[in-house]
Amino acid sequence: MMFFILLLGATSALHKEAGLLQSALSNPSEFTKLFSEYAVDQDRHYLAKERRLRAGLFRQSLREVLEHNAQNEDWEMELNMFADMTEEEKASYTGFNASAALENLDPVEEVVPQYFSNPDSKDWRGVAVTKVKNQGRCGSCWIFSGVGALEGHYKTQGSVLKSFSEQEGLNCIQRNGCGGGFMGKVFDWLKKSNRLGHMKDIPYTGRQTTCNHSRSKNHLIAFRVTGYSNARGDSGHVTALATSGPLSVGYSVASDFFRYRGGIYRKSYCSGGGHAVTSVGYAPDYFRMKNSWGASWGEGGYFRIGRGNVCGITNMGFAPRFSSTGQKDDGTDEEGDNGDNDGDNDNGDCQEGFKKCPDGSCVHEHWHC
Repeated sequence: MMFFILLLGATSALHKEAGLLQSALSNPSEFTKLFSEYAVDQDRHYLAKERRLRAGLFRQSLREVLEHNAQNEDWEMELNMFADMTEEEKASYTGFNASAALENLDPVEEVVPQYFSNPDSKDWRGVAVTKVKNQGRCGSCWIFSGVGALEGHYKTQGSVLKSFSEQEGLNCIQRNGCGGGFMGKVFDWLKKSNRLGHMKDIPYTGRQTTCNHSRSKNHLIAFRVTGYSNARGDSGHVTALATSGPLSVGYSVASDFFRYRGGIYRKSYCSGGGHAVTSVGYAPDYFRMKNSWGASWGEGGYFRIGRGNVCGITNMGFAPRFSSTGQKDDGTDEEGDNGDNDGDNDNGDCQEGFKKCPDGSCVHEHWHC
């Protein structure tokens, strides 16, 4: 039995899954089987002494998933890649420094007007959103978030959709980029550097190295970054999304959020650290966010979060300001996300019996990305 095949949206599948999980919680042999399947699915290789610790963390996650999903809230949890991690390990997948954001906001930043006749909903996927990426165990979410807004506005302001290099930003913007940062620094650095390479030329490794990319082609061709704007509050956030493009946002990420599977996340109190993502759309009751934890997490790498500044999600919303270079980017639009996040079945360069996922990873052909 491939456990993760059961993680489907249909009601019957969810009922079946709940029964299997409950059985595993009360039956030691079923739990051992479930945990072993999880380890294979996540490509975990535990040392003998470590396995007991990981099993304990997994059991706690299993209990919390069952308890939460039984409450029939607007969102559901699952046993995903974070199910066997400590709180410290999970925190390494975030990295937004909220205090630095407040200290370093540009005093002359442009604040987006908040009162327009906006459409009821907007979704930039299929137009100005690149494929879901994966920051890995490096606190570089602030770079992915800023680059996501850059990619979106580069397209909406009249050029092409392309994937810029987060790795160049990680190497060049500040020391210890994996230790966390503030998205405004992405735009400040771009204003000074006047360049950014392509992800294919400077691929992401999740490790900071030397800032020496002069031999790599500059793909920031049509525009220069001159600063950034900040859309504050629910109405300002909506107006910016409706009229200009995706936004770079930060918020407080609570522990239960890591186990998000789908639905509209709502939380009255968020006490966790900071995380940064890219806001790509809205509806009357939620905002849609592009995360940087790979396409296997959440709703194909995305999540929906309730309107009303849940977890501080609309405290700030950054977007680059551009000036034209007078040059035309002769590139063509890359394939982006169009809202269909069921995974890519192209085997690509994966070994036989495996398939390539949108984030570039290889998983068994019978497993979800």
